[in-house]
Amino acid sequence: MKADIHIHSIYSNDGKLTVEEIIKIMEKKGYDLIAITDHNSFKAHRRTYDTKLKIIKGIEVSSCCGHILALNVSGEIKKGLSIDETIEMIHDLGGIAIAAHPYRFWSGLGPENTRKHSFDAIEILNGRSFEKDNIKSKILAEELNKPVSAGSDAHLEHEFGRVWIDFESDIVDDIIKRKVRIYGSSRDASSTLKYVYRSVSLWIKRGFKRI
Repeated sequence: MKADIHIHSIYSNDGKLTVEEIIKIMEKKGYDLIAITDHNSFKAHRRTYDTKLKIIKGIEVSSCCGHILALNVSGEIKKGLSIDETIEMIHDLGGIAIAAHPYRFWSGLGPENTRKHSFDAIEILNGRSFEKDNIKSKILAEELNKPVSAGSDAHLEHEFGRVWIDFESDIVDDIIKRKVRIYGSSRDASSTLKYVYRSVSLWIKRGFKRI
């Protein structure tokens, strides 16, 4: 089965598509499961959707030191907490904590924080990250002998479907049990120009604050 577990909707302050629009795109691309993981928002999960897709509840949480992907959680998670507090809250809400794009300059946890804390998995292929950073993430996961994850990190229509996970039955169990297979590509040159321009523009609009 085919899944993308790192997707952003309009409930992220940098997302462009409604959940309904995302569902149509992913249905056409033949996906079986998606996780909506908006930045510090659970709003997408406060209603049900008319779709055959399985939708997993998630959040991309801004901890004090970088982004953490909370997958399969049952409620809100406060932003700005320490890494340990964030992981603990994710576990309390029934989810798993994934170190998202650890080598990203703007919002990654960095290798040292990823090493020091008890993440359930590490994201080794992110569709919005440079190839060199994804390679470093894969090497780090191998070094730490951690389960791995991946996702498109899609915010815009052309980004959906860039990265996916092939899983057997239960996406969370399959990640933890190392049964997933990962496919897709890193950010290309054209996407990099769009990403940098948009990221800097939004950063200025936020008053030079990180998400």
